[in-house]
Amino acid sequence: MRISRKWFNQFMDVQDLSIEEMAKRITDAGFEVEGIEHLSQGTNLVIGHVETCTEHPDSDHLHCTTVNVGNEVVNIVCGAPNVAAGQNVIVALPGAVLPGGEIKNGVIRGVESNGMICSLLELGVDPASLDDDQKSGIEVLPADAPAGNTDPLGYLGLDDEVLDIGLTPNRNDCLAAFNMAKEAGAILNREVKLPKYEGASDVGTPSNLHVESTTSKCPLFYGKVINHLTIKESPKWMKELLAASGVKSINNIVDITNYVMEEYGQPMHAYDLDTIEGREIIVRRAKTGEKFVTLDGQERIMDENVLMICDGEKPVGIAGIMGGENSMITDDVHTVLFEAACFDGTNIRLSSKRIGLRTDASGKFEKGLDPNNALAAIDRACQLMEELGAGEVVGGCVDI
Repeated sequence: MRISRKWFNQFMDVQDLSIEEMAKRITDAGFEVEGIEHLSQGTNLVIGHVETCTEHPDSDHLHCTTVNVGNEVVNIVCGAPNVAAGQNVIVALPGAVLPGGEIKNGVIRGVESNGMICSLLELGVDPASLDDDQKSGIEVLPADAPAGNTDPLGYLGLDDEVLDIGLTPNRNDCLAAFNMAKEAGAILNREVKLPKYEGASDVGTPSNLHVESTTSKCPLFYGKVINHLTIKESPKWMKELLAASGVKSINNIVDITNYVMEEYGQPMHAYDLDTIEGREIIVRRAKTGEKFVTLDGQERIMDENVLMICDGEKPVGIAGIMGGENSMITDDVHTVLFEAACFDGTNIRLSSKRIGLRTDASGKFEKGLDPNNALAAIDRACQLMEELGAGEVVGGCVDI
């Protein structure tokens, strides 16, 4: 279980405790903290503004820049292909200590260089959370980033610390941030306050969505329709908390489902309802040799033991593992269907092996989930939709 200081601070005040002290007390109470991870690392950093950028006179790939770091303008030679005048960037000044070593003044091919313009990779950020542009070049900050700010990692929300907590098989409930927070609150003697959202999905009359399960491997399925979506970037606080859990931000709708999964330990999925033929959802066993393209663009071949989420005509998801490319959330989606269900854990584990695809969702399902969390997760997702102005919650929840 990965949970960060900022996650804990959502529910209780732990500002006065070091991450090491928290780790020791939680371990002493029986939850072994197997590691402490810093989302990024670096000292003597500052936000700088690139005033000029020219080609190096003795190189075909280096650039000579002048960078305003607030109290002075420094010369820095930079090899990143995307560096340009007018950018706001992260600068490691001489004396800075990064994961790769100490930054010093120097002369590069005859040109003085007093620092380094950094990529997030060079600051120790997990590559899995970065896109290709971020991996191949320096990090370009927003136009309003304050030059001279000496806490660029805090500005980006990368100043978090993560506890990696090993859970024994009888404490799978603590895969949920809510439950881990309650345990930690008792251990650390802190008052825990959880958000209130019960009944947030119980609005209006049931929609005309039809849900059916043809297998005992899916005994519970909730579907909730949200209209008038506004697809946009998630708020900074949500993106930061997801990043601390190793989850990359996609958009506000997908992020809400992932955020609720981390809070509750209950996987959710969002479908573009306009792609669901007949407004009908059927959970069934796959046909042997049936092919399906998942969200990652890969074609998977099923057998009769794999559970499929289907509409009136076609599969739209592999139950408990991953949704389909044909119903993914894009910027053009107007109506979304939220799914929260319970699937047989053994079936999900074996299905994941059969098709060669393991996800955060399948990892949670295979350990066994509390069925009471499914409706609570739908409620929480609806409350967040309203809170973030992401859509209009209408129609009751449809369930089997």
